[in-house]
Amino acid sequence: MDLLDPSTPRWYQVVRNVRNAMVMRSAMPKRVTIADLAKLLGIDKSSISLALRDSPKMSLATRARVQRAAREHNYTPNWAAKQLAGSTSHAIGLIMPSAFACLTHPSVVHTIQALARLAAARGLTLNLIANEQLTARRDKPLLPLHADGLLVWGDVPALSATWFSSAYARPSIVLDPHHPSYARYAGSTIRIRNKEGAGAVVGHLHDRGARHLTFVEVVTEHLGHEQRWRGTRQAWLERASAETLRKIHIDELTDDDLSSVASRGDGAIFCSNDRGAMQVWHRLHRIGISVPEQVKLAGFDGDEYGALVGLTTALFDSEALAEKAFSGLQKLMTKESERFGHESIPITVRIGTTS
Repeated sequence: MDLLDPSTPRWYQVVRNVRNAMVMRSAMPKRVTIADLAKLLGIDKSSISLALRDSPKMSLATRARVQRAAREHNYTPNWAAKQLAGSTSHAIGLIMPSAFACLTHPSVVHTIQALARLAAARGLTLNLIANEQLTARRDKPLLPLHADGLLVWGDVPALSATWFSSAYARPSIVLDPHHPSYARYAGSTIRIRNKEGAGAVVGHLHDRGARHLTFVEVVTEHLGHEQRWRGTRQAWLERASAETLRKIHIDELTDDDLSSVASRGDGAIFCSNDRGAMQVWHRLHRIGISVPEQVKLAGFDGDEYGALVGLTTALFDSEALAEKAFSGLQKLMTKESERFGHESIPITVRIGTTS
């Protein structure tokens, strides 16, 4: 029969196509597995796996031998099959509150983007996991967790972070632990040097002529903002008297307060984050107070919207946070390290036109 002939029955075309596909598949080389490489080289499968991941637990000679054999036999990891089988391999989980409210903060978004790039470059997946999705089922069988290492964002309570790691037997690192429950947390963390960053901002404001400072607290029940206040107080008292320092919550800050700061001629306002600083900036302009001529203004977090008005701020390196977290978790997952401990990310001051 001629397949191009319109009169050829449809069933015959289907059968012919299936037969051709089977012939082509039989002619394709068989997928080489880790088990095949282990049999070929006389090495156990776990050692083959370590060598393919370039683990320092294997000698350089063994790694080179295994990787050369993998190339010669066209070995490729079957990622899709592992995912379909529900395997936890080759995935990192990032646990966040179910509302994902922190995704509105540019510094958080930049960190997650950097983590996603690092994961993709190494053939891994980055899975966002809602905290409540797991904690709500503590009295029931554990849900499948498609991750063999966990990063926990710092507004997830410490009890949850501890439970995840133990219940699922996964290594974990908490990023920027600022929920109050982390005050005495002993697990692995990467902290932001909030206290030192606030001190650097205060030093800058004082160097620019500020002799009266108002610290505006924007968020309460937040370890990071508490550290920013402590750093502010310490740095200011090293330069001036306690009578020239005031702390106030942003909800209690009135237009009269702002006018009083401006009337001094040497006043500055330091907000515990950039969102609060931008609110203050708009209020100052609304009541006719110029920045920085009458009031110097600074924030914290390096918000990109603050940069549009030239806001002086403290910021941390999101790329550095992601890199430290990613590399540290990888070492824990591959057993190259038994413990991560406590690391920190430094703060730099971005000087703008508001100070």
